[in-house]
Amino acid sequence: MADHVKTKSRKDRIMEAALRIFAEKTFQDATISEISKESGVSEATIYEYFGTKEDLLFAIPEKITTDNLKDYQLVLPFIKDVEGRMRAILLSYVQLYQSNSHYSALVLLQLMSNKRFRQTDAHAAIRLAAHGLLDCIREGIANGTFRKDADAYLIRSILMGTIEHLFIHWHMQGMPKREKTIVDMLDPFLELVLSGIRTKRDEQGLTLNLKLEDANALAQLLRLNEILPESLKQKVNGRKKSNKQ
Repeated sequence: MADHVKTKSRKDRIMEAALRIFAEKTFQDATISEISKESGVSEATIYEYFGTKEDLLFAIPEKITTDNLKDYQLVLPFIKDVEGRMRAILLSYVQLYQSNSHYSALVLLQLMSNKRFRQTDAHAAIRLAAHGLLDCIREGIANGTFRKDADAYLIRSILMGTIEHLFIHWHMQGMPKREKTIVDMLDPFLELVLSGIRTKRDEQGLTLNLKLEDANALAQLLRLNEILPESLKQKVNGRKKSNKQ
């Protein structure tokens, strides 16, 4: 048992060191020698665990994404409405990207443009997480929460694309500290999107279709009713009742 814990700890140290170095120096400029020194293990041990430097690169987002996915999947079954689940999924993305800036820099600035990455288990884990959001949108369309003509793929692209754009821009600016973080921006942004795709509920009340002259006459009558003394209103109403009888 002790050997298993020790091995796991060593492997985690390698990935944590590699993540920092890859994010700060890029994959091309990073060396196994630097990662060895940073993690406190030999180069031979790194190759024993990961095979190649690229295998190590791809192992990092696979672990982090999978761990994050497991965390929020524990919560989702307790959120009954689709909008609540969408908020939970997107919040997990944003919190992960913001709290682990090395991870978001590695994935968004380096890996998403790597064709080989799209064929890995790491990218499959990212697709699985994104598919959960797509399922929520589809469910909302099916149960009438969202409009029937809504395009689930387009909505997901709007949500994820905007979040990724905000973080790419944040990294390119040197990760400045702002009064309003991207986490703070999430709910207003999501509400803006949801307000455009929600099913419109019919308002209660009477709808009148009037010609222009009839509408003007009605407006004059309403204005007159507002300025009449209360005693005169009662007389008018009394005459109406007697005429009906």
